[in-house]
Amino acid sequence: MKAYLELIRPSNSLMAGFAVFLSGMIAAGRHVPPLDVILAVLGTVCASSGGMVINDYFDYDIDVINRPERALPRGAVTRKEALVFALILFGLAFLFIALTNALCIALGYPAIVLIVVYSWKLKKTPFIGNFVVAFLTSLTLVYGGAAAGNIVLVTMLAICAFFANLSREIAKDIEDIKGDESLGSRTLPILWGVKRSTLISAGFLLLGIAATFLPYFSGLFGWFYLLLVIPVDVVMMYVVWLLVTSQMDKINMIQKLEKAGMYAVLLIFFVSKMLQ
Repeated sequence: MKAYLELIRPSNSLMAGFAVFLSGMIAAGRHVPPLDVILAVLGTVCASSGGMVINDYFDYDIDVINRPERALPRGAVTRKEALVFALILFGLAFLFIALTNALCIALGYPAIVLIVVYSWKLKKTPFIGNFVVAFLTSLTLVYGGAAAGNIVLVTMLAICAFFANLSREIAKDIEDIKGDESLGSRTLPILWGVKRSTLISAGFLLLGIAATFLPYFSGLFGWFYLLLVIPVDVVMMYVVWLLVTSQMDKINMIQKLEKAGMYAVLLIFFVSKMLQ
């Protein structure tokens, strides 16, 4: 059982569900969110968990080098068992999504297919794999809004998340460059070099920072929102500086700070909406 829990990365899957829940709450405002939001959360947790498992299934050879402590490389779970587990999780996700509204179904079902195609083929495609991960992550926020019946504000949040995630995915490729090179992977840092990749990562993060001002300039949020989000943007600007100056000894910290920044902005959107 412990090995199966490792496969689904509970913290990641629960955080994905939490993101859907908060985006649904943001979309609903002070009103009680509809049941579709809870069903969307459950579907997201199952889909995310299935994605983690199927990713490890297809990444077995890479993880033997980069992540030998994981359940599959160390032999705690066989590849066949992992595949069956992933199919069960995806089946549950399909079931929960089927019980939501039409827009959630239109977003959710293609997203699950994209998760599988990404792990199978797209992950090793230069930049396309990074783009898909960022897109799927930001889609969870739109998905929560769709469940609540309002996607305007959460779409702005999703834009912030998309660019920040795209930056983070490139940073993670930089961190994994040794194992990727040994297996012949074609990531941006391998094809274009670490220096150029850090600049690209920094550029996308700057776009993410700029996108945090959309709710203010569109009139959806006021000065209180700015007071909360600017300190986060300052920290993210520090991350940009670390990337531009190619401080690769801090690459692990960089991608963790970016992840923390994304969740901080999500919480700021939630607080700002609740106090509006």
